[in-house]
Amino acid sequence: MTPSPRAFGSFIPVLVALLFLGALAWAKEHDLFVRKWFTLTTAQHESFRCVAVLPKPMRQYPVVVYAHGSGGDLMNDGTALRQMTELGLATVSLEYNQTNTSAFTAQFEALLRHLDQQEWVNKSAVAWVGFTLGADRILDFALKHPERQPQLLVWLSGTTSSKFPTNSPLKSSHCSVLLLHGEWNKAFPSVHTKKLASILEANAMRLDQKVVSGTSYEVTSERGVVFRCVGEYCRSHLAGGDAWQNYRSSAQWQADASPLWLFWLPAGVWAGGGWFWSRRRKIASPERIKLNRAEIALRWVAAVLAVWASAETAIHLATPHFPVERTTLSIARRYLVQPGERADFQYLGAQPIWDGQRLKTLLEHVELAGYTRKVVSWQVDDKMYQGFVLSPVITGNAAEPLNWRRPLWEEFYPLIRQTSSVEDAANIVVRHLRERITIAEDQNLSREVPTIQLRQITDEAGFQVIYVAALRSVGAPARLDVSGRAMLWDGGKWEAAPQPAIIHL
Repeated sequence: MTPSPRAFGSFIPVLVALLFLGALAWAKEHDLFVRKWFTLTTAQHESFRCVAVLPKPMRQYPVVVYAHGSGGDLMNDGTALRQMTELGLATVSLEYNQTNTSAFTAQFEALLRHLDQQEWVNKSAVAWVGFTLGADRILDFALKHPERQPQLLVWLSGTTSSKFPTNSPLKSSHCSVLLLHGEWNKAFPSVHTKKLASILEANAMRLDQKVVSGTSYEVTSERGVVFRCVGEYCRSHLAGGDAWQNYRSSAQWQADASPLWLFWLPAGVWAGGGWFWSRRRKIASPERIKLNRAEIALRWVAAVLAVWASAETAIHLATPHFPVERTTLSIARRYLVQPGERADFQYLGAQPIWDGQRLKTLLEHVELAGYTRKVVSWQVDDKMYQGFVLSPVITGNAAEPLNWRRPLWEEFYPLIRQTSSVEDAANIVVRHLRERITIAEDQNLSREVPTIQLRQITDEAGFQVIYVAALRSVGAPARLDVSGRAMLWDGGKWEAAPQPAIIHL
């Protein structure tokens, strides 16, 4: 493989190819979804494109058929589909005719016929979700084709003004409807939504009506939160009372996936075989080389430096994995902590919270909190910083996990680094957090920050806990009040932290 220049020239390309293919296979396994692009034809011989996004592994799933709004297309549906598919729903979107209602009807019928033939479709658990124009189209289709109605229909920020007859043949309808609209929706004010709701209820449809606070017609700023909540609503209604018992988050899926080194084993075997073959072919020197005193001294110096470097490396890599105690604190103070961080390290290390904790956790809090304090735009005095930014204690429970800062900092700091105020940072944090974390009402859900981040589901009290942790991770002073709600220090007083536009539907 490597005994000659010719063999060496073929060895390297094969090694690179094995590394590339291994990385490609690893990335594919870590991809959460299976995407199916397909083209359908209507009875009028008009073709249109569709995409299905399915969770892994392939099996039957509740299905959400999504119709985007005016000006939308399949390429821009990815965020909405991902938000719902991550919750264990198969999602399907279509490129429909946005100017002709009859053409949409033909396309939608063709799509429903196609879904009836797919093995991954749970035909007793289907929802239709429409946004703006799409909401109007699917509602109109459902009312005109009661025999094709799904189990659930979600009408999101539609603008329909049609007056559907209250005596239409929908008295035996099994379709539940969720009307969801923005608080500041001038295109279709809430008074019109209430009128539409009364018409649908008169047609024997089971109805929920929700308002997204602080949003307009297209709920632009809260789009991710809205579709997360729509997905949660669909899962709860389609999967029954135990909808969240077997929920497996995307973070859990990726954590359980095979590591990269496993996919690079073939490349390692190839490289090892090449090295072994080259060693066998190597011609030994016929006589031992004699070294002069200068060369011997140089080798001794190199050996001493190697031992020194190994010791330094061991201190930096091994010491953080030991428990927090007097010896490890002394080593860390001398070798691992920067001079500017020693006061914070001394303060935090003196707290009686580190029994059984690794030194690495303490160092991460000191380093990341200190770095963030230097780069954010707002100023926090030492007392407030140490008590409500640097401190990892949120609930005060004896068994409270403390190793939460790094994953939250890596997720949230890039989002807020250009914000100018702590209030703006808090709004960004709570929005992104609600896009990733489901708030359910199950009494058995964890309220510990690392578990919440891994499972991506908790109850409302647990959400407030991880919200405080996320705020502290980006340098915003935060705490829980006596009722368990997140509080934010605005520079002069404590005030209630911004809450999600939707807690749950």
